[in-house]
Amino acid sequence: MKQQQKILLVVGVVIAVMIVYLIVSKRTTDAPIPATALSVQAPTTFHGFGPEGTGGDPLLNKQKNRWSAPQSFRDVSVDDILSFPHTELDMVGKKYRSKWGSSANNQLEQYESQGVRVTGYLVAAKESGPESCNGHSDSLRDYHLWITSSPNVNKNTGVIVEMTPYWKEQFPEWRLRYIQALVRNNAKVRISGWVMWDQEHPDEVGKSRGSQWEVHPVTLFEVQSGGSWRQLNGDLAEVR
Repeated sequence: MKQQQKILLVVGVVIAVMIVYLIVSKRTTDAPIPATALSVQAPTTFHGFGPEGTGGDPLLNKQKNRWSAPQSFRDVSVDDILSFPHTELDMVGKKYRSKWGSSANNQLEQYESQGVRVTGYLVAAKESGPESCNGHSDSLRDYHLWITSSPNVNKNTGVIVEMTPYWKEQFPEWRLRYIQALVRNNAKVRISGWVMWDQEHPDEVGKSRGSQWEVHPVTLFEVQSGGSWRQLNGDLAEVR
């Protein structure tokens, strides 16, 4: 009888441990991911211009020029971002944000306040031209990257993520030739940064992008290599 009681006690302990493990695992999965991006105090100006940029929509430029990383990230897929609601945002079109009503602003705030970490495949990359958010500088330009849910598919089904001049200075290894090498290698990447709605490009949806929702700016860029995630460098990109 005592032996049977011991066996029942051991089984009970094992079951209790498993229940605790499942509860903790569930909480860990649901909880926001602590920020691992570079943490620095945001400056008030960058190369002579403020976050509102020079010209264009100053409120949009301020979102593009977020010079601090999110405090935490939420794991999302490319398809998740493509499915973010935008009915109220579609109604205001290309208007400057200062002219938006409360419905559009409420929908915007729900998503632009989020830091996300999205995993996908890098299918295209290019350098942008001079923009108002970057003071129309010829030397300070964004990198536009396209990530998709599957490799070797058209970029019009993907999400645009943008590396801004400020964050490129924080990560000197973010070089266009490295990134384009990753495109050629169909690299699987993990992008962390801020969600942003770019109201300036409704006509491009379905042609050169899957949505006006972007990850902009990117605050951390990782590449899958050997079963683990590593930050970008020349060796990892396998530049030839």
